[in-house]
Amino acid sequence: MKKNIFLNRKWLVLALVIPIFSACSKDFLDVVPIDRIPKEQFYKTEADLTAAVYGIYAAQRNTFTSWELALYNLEETRSDNTNQNYGRQSEHRAVDNFSEEAGNTSITGFWASAYDCINLCNAILDRAPAIAMDETRKNQMMSEALFIRAHMYFLLVKDYGGIPLRLHETGSFANPDLARASVDDVYKQIISDLQTASTTLPPSYSGTGVGRATSYAAYALLGKVQLQKGDKPAAVTALRKVVFAGTPYSLLTNYADIWAPGTKNSSESIFELQFLPPLNGCPFWNFFAPPALNVPGGINGGTSPNTPTLSLINSFEAGDTRFAASIAYDPTGRPYILKFKDAGVKSGNDANTNFPILRYADAKLMLAEALGESSEAYGLINDVRDRAHLGPISAATPGTFIDKLMHERRVEFAFECQRWHDLLRLDQAKVISIMNAHLAQEFPSLNITIDAHDLLAPLPNTEGQTNTLVVQNPGYVPF
Repeated sequence: MKKNIFLNRKWLVLALVIPIFSACSKDFLDVVPIDRIPKEQFYKTEADLTAAVYGIYAAQRNTFTSWELALYNLEETRSDNTNQNYGRQSEHRAVDNFSEEAGNTSITGFWASAYDCINLCNAILDRAPAIAMDETRKNQMMSEALFIRAHMYFLLVKDYGGIPLRLHETGSFANPDLARASVDDVYKQIISDLQTASTTLPPSYSGTGVGRATSYAAYALLGKVQLQKGDKPAAVTALRKVVFAGTPYSLLTNYADIWAPGTKNSSESIFELQFLPPLNGCPFWNFFAPPALNVPGGINGGTSPNTPTLSLINSFEAGDTRFAASIAYDPTGRPYILKFKDAGVKSGNDANTNFPILRYADAKLMLAEALGESSEAYGLINDVRDRAHLGPISAATPGTFIDKLMHERRVEFAFECQRWHDLLRLDQAKVISIMNAHLAQEFPSLNITIDAHDLLAPLPNTEGQTNTLVVQNPGYVPF
């Protein structure tokens, strides 16, 4: 296992000076938020900038974990992969069955935490140029801010469409009135940020620096952005910077090892969220685990509120070793999500596992999708299938190329916040058909169907109440 610096205790204290933890426990540390510190007292030294950079990694992590995994609810629960059964029934289940409104905590919570993170990135980008320090190190840290800002805007634009594009720090986390930028303009900014980051970030880190954004991570994210945007040639160009002979990345032999505590930041990891208990353990197992009373390795009080759907379970081919690493059954026969399991955890959010954002398997399958049906694309898909102990597929295998590729992505990245946005790359009518079949199977008594407006979430009412220039997405109650 490789160690990483920014969960080190001394840097944790420094990072917490930055006011990023909107969902953290009260009085975690008796520190003064930066909006109460005169600005002339901060961003003066390299140590200040370093602390701020570690703060944005923590803020990025917070975006995935706060508000009872609000982002997971929007990316995975919203898809045909999982159901929300317990917990916040009226809130999370509303996202699950497309009845959510603008005040839903998943909608408001993810938006708030993402823009908090963006504001911290903007503060670094605005203030770092005036700090006297080595220019190479300064540019690297500014590029880390560009990478994380791009990641946040990418998540936002996929879920909400056009959004306010804030590129400079706002004091005291105020949100000045700002109209929604077009989807195209948001993508242009994301691409610009990642292009700069990809040429400035180092290819790797050693020792305690492992886990920070690299040039490879920037290229991989750029490829994902271009693919989502529909520019496949540009996606190919970016992804070939990651997938090539002699790349430092490789698929782990054992699929289950990707989430094992002992294989953090492995050869398959291009970028992952860093967790380290007891102060910053991974909360996902807490969200998936059954009660310890029923299952060895479960947690005290666990209810496994988020469970895999029957259609996902049936998507795994016979002999696919990914199934046993992803899904298990409790003694009552109820399925639960096995990924992110830490058998040593019995309560709380203290799993010693990381959460993957970009994996080498993802880079391979994205490149295959961008290339389109070809021998090279099937070779990339078959690399991933071979690890799962499955035979190769080809053009002669029944089904369209995109259906075969999406099947592979579904079972490879189940529960990793990929499925919903993968679906959105399909023809709109096909997405709606897939989701309506899912809703009919999982909610037969509700008679739910969706249409095109449901493919975007509503903007949160908190934004509408404070920003007079934004308008709501079509199909939702106007502000």
